[in-house]
Amino acid sequence: MSVAATTHRHPASRTSLRQHVRRAAGRDGNPLCRPVDRAYSRLVAGLALTMLATFVVASVAALLVFGAETHTAQQVARHRHVVTAVTTGAARSDDLRAGNPQAHAPARWTYPVGPGGGVVPVPEGTVAGTAVATGLNDAGNPVGAPKAATEILSDAALAGLGTVFVLGLAAEGGFALRRHTLDRRAEEDWEPAWEQVEPLWSGRK
Repeated sequence: MSVAATTHRHPASRTSLRQHVRRAAGRDGNPLCRPVDRAYSRLVAGLALTMLATFVVASVAALLVFGAETHTAQQVARHRHVVTAVTTGAARSDDLRAGNPQAHAPARWTYPVGPGGGVVPVPEGTVAGTAVATGLNDAGNPVGAPKAATEILSDAALAGLGTVFVLGLAAEGGFALRRHTLDRRAEEDWEPAWEQVEPLWSGRK
């Protein structure tokens, strides 16, 4: 650590993380290092640990989301049975404002529990009498396909990134507030501290 770094009006901000850790642990023997410099180093070391913990928490969140959605998809797939249904009417496009550009049509099908009917998703432009593959649950009611692996991975990644963003933003905000306080303290203590340090710096007695 350079002497100039510890004699600046504000806590040293160009010091490496390793030096900050040594100073925060009290292993920096520089006589010009002020209490405010040590407080700043503890703040930097704390931020580094907090960010590391944030990535760990984000990874756990992503894994939990991935595990939960994978389990749900497996459950849906286990109780979903694909049958061939025959449409009894033309397809009607869904409301695009709902964010789902799919279409649906009335259809009939045969299932082990008996014949059934209902509205099923179909490609746009499907006409009456068209055979379409339809997923049914154990009770013979139409159900959607289980979530794809790509969607599950995307949800898990979003959960992890969202956790990093929220916790990281909170950590950075706390760091900025505390640093402002230390900067103000360093500014106030500058002159009295320099009067004590200057003889050591210049060799003047």
